[in-house]
Amino acid sequence: MHILVLGGTGLFGQATVRYLLEDAEISQVVSLDVTPPKETFLKSVEKFAGKFHFVRGDVSQIEDILKVMKQYAVDRLINWAFILGDAVNTDPRLAVRVNALGMSNAFEAARIMGVSRVIFASSETVYGNQSDYGDRDVTEDDRLYPSHSYALCKRFAEIQADQYTGLYGMSFTGLRPTIGYGHGGRSPFIVKAFSDIVSLPAVGKPISFDIDGTALFSLVYAEELARFSRMLVKAPSSPHPVYNIGGPPQSLLDVAGAVRQYIPEARIAFGKEPMAGPGKGSLLPWKVSCARAREDFGFSLKPLEEVVLMHINAARQEAGLEPLSRR
Repeated sequence: MHILVLGGTGLFGQATVRYLLEDAEISQVVSLDVTPPKETFLKSVEKFAGKFHFVRGDVSQIEDILKVMKQYAVDRLINWAFILGDAVNTDPRLAVRVNALGMSNAFEAARIMGVSRVIFASSETVYGNQSDYGDRDVTEDDRLYPSHSYALCKRFAEIQADQYTGLYGMSFTGLRPTIGYGHGGRSPFIVKAFSDIVSLPAVGKPISFDIDGTALFSLVYAEELARFSRMLVKAPSSPHPVYNIGGPPQSLLDVAGAVRQYIPEARIAFGKEPMAGPGKGSLLPWKVSCARAREDFGFSLKPLEEVVLMHINAARQEAGLEPLSRR
């Protein structure tokens, strides 16, 4: 298999590239992005130098995707290229070029080059608010309520995938991640918060918040998303077109507690300001069912305590520190 990962140096893309490189059944992994990988990442995958390639490119330019597909005889595609956070509102044309045109380019390039298997990033934002569903888990069969440009682009991608499947017989699977976090997560605020609350204490640095940390979210660690992506891209198809991926409701306070299991001296402080958001009666779903992924692929997310340790050690590895183990 020769797999191209678009957005390969982002939080999800980088984790996915690493998981693909570790798989002996995959012979070539190509990462395309506008920003090159960090030296620390390149060093971590040195042993895979013969099968890893980075190409600077822009998904809003279909020629960039076509060129790399031809050069490396790509036969499978994962698209993690998207614009999220403040840029969606401050630079709406950039967001459309990446989130809408970029996705369309990825699908069309795959069609032109005969790439029949495509995994792409959708989002839990297509559901709208938790209040639209009541006090229950949201499932993939629920009616959708996308209410902003990012969510609409993700829903548009799902519609396009269905069109390409029907018209050209290609195999698409969309992933609807919840709040994705991990070492290096930067945007939007809530992703950075759940990323930094582990990464900073992992290397002995303090972190503080004005908010009280009680708001609940469904979370998915980037490495877990990568694990499921690898499973999906290796499969010839999937029984369903989209899959939720996210854990049970968790708060920043919950993650802080998990961090202190390994770093009792961690300096994590919270304020008194309540945070309006998931778990407080508005915004994203915070109860999300992942039963479909479990039933179709036997995939389940690891417990919070386990992924927090993975996250701690990822931060420590980048800082040149020894890994921690279970106490």
